[in-house]
Amino acid sequence: MACVIQECSRVLKPGALLFMVNDNVRYSGVSISVDMLLSDLAEKLGFIVENILVLPGDKGNSSQQMGNHGRDPLRKCVYVWRKQ
Repeated sequence: MACVIQECSRVLKPGALLFMVNDNVRYSGVSISVDMLLSDLAEKLGFIVENILVLPGDKGNSSQQMGNHGRDPLRKCVYVWRKQ
């Protein structure tokens, strides 16, 4: 994802908006806030975080994770970033 964000930063004109949809994940029972991690990275690569929109619905984690750690709803988000 870092390479994708870097390439978007390279090719987009200043002021252009980038919209990205992504889910948060769970690894070994620990929820990972991918939305926050990628937005922090995007800021370091030349974007301004305009908004992080949380989509309705509860995305469940994988069946393997649920079997070991129970069901924990995860966020699915749309990121709105503006190229500086």
